[in-house]
Amino acid sequence: MASITTDAVTTTGTFLSEPSTTLFALGTPRTIAIGAASVNLALTSTCRFVSLITGAGTHIHFSIGTTAQTATTSSHYLKTGERIYVAVPFGANIAAIQGSASGTLFISELAD
Repeated sequence: MASITTDAVTTTGTFLSEPSTTLFALGTPRTIAIGAASVNLALTSTCRFVSLITGAGTHIHFSIGTTAQTATTSSHYLKTGERIYVAVPFGANIAAIQGSASGTLFISELAD
């Protein structure tokens, strides 16, 4: 057992000496060509997690739900080169729209 003291509070337990990562199995890779109009894509019906990253010339906006989606500039924001991991509902659809330049949203379906 080890102890760590932070701000005068001591915690005892087992600690990892390196960062940990939750691992997922890779599922179906998908892409959305991002432009000025929202584009909807249906994911595999059993998909529960996705990894999103954009190769757009600028940020994108996206929306996720269980029916066909429409992304707007008020939808969730993802900056260029940022990768996020998101839990999605079964039967999810994802839609994306450009910020100010076209590009591609890369989607990796993930299995736990």
